[in-house]
This record gives sequence, structure tokens and C-alpha cells, in this order.
Amino acid sequence: MTTIKPLIKNFLLYQGTTFKALFNWQIAELPLEQNCIAAMQIRPNITDTLIISTLTTENGKIIINASAGFIELKIPATETATFDFVKAVYDLELEFPNGDRYRIAQGQFSLNPEVTRDI
Repeated sequence: MTTIKPLIKNFLLYQGTTFKALFNWQIAELPLEQNCIAAMQIRPNITDTLIISTLTTENGKIIINASAGFIELKIPATETATFDFVKAVYDLELEFPNGDRYRIAQGQFSLNPEVTRDI
């Protein structure tokens, strides 16, 4: 049985710019598979029903490259320009083709407000 302890990773997000993050998969006993699906939500706090952003493999904001061993997150600048939180929380879940699901990362986002707008 494989137990995954989520990576604790905090991000500083610059409002109005494209956000990208890369996770290198390093769990040898659980190889990353191309048919995995991933989902991540950003919320003001853990119990909040408001979702600030949803990233999934289905909406193209999460890209899994199993052969290279990485998972990429991407939020476009047009979306980050609308963010108005100070701090928010997230977790990232990965589901394997056999139905096994693991939380692989969690943490906080801090927002650095944009000065230059509407260019």
C-alpha cells in the first residue's frame, strides 16, 4: 500500500500575470501515468464554499507529462487579474486510472496586487 504525504507548497501569485508552477513527480513506487486526471481548487479558506479558481486536466489548466515526470499548473493572466484575495488555500489531487486518488500538494496562495492595469 502506498501512502502519499502531500507536499506543502506556498505560492506568491502576481495579480495580472500568468501563473505557472511545475511539480516533479518523484515517487518511484507509484509511477505517474499519462491517463491520470488532476484537480485543484483555490478557496479563501478551507471551509469556504466560494471557489476562486478551479484547475483541472479537463479545463487545460493542469497538464500531466508522465514521460517527463511532471505536473504543470497554469492560470492565465486574464484570470489572475480578477483575483482580489490577500491569502487563499488550495490542494491538488491526482486520480489514477484504477480509481486511486491522492492529495499530492497543499498550501497557500498570497496575492501581490497589480499596479499596471489595462495595457
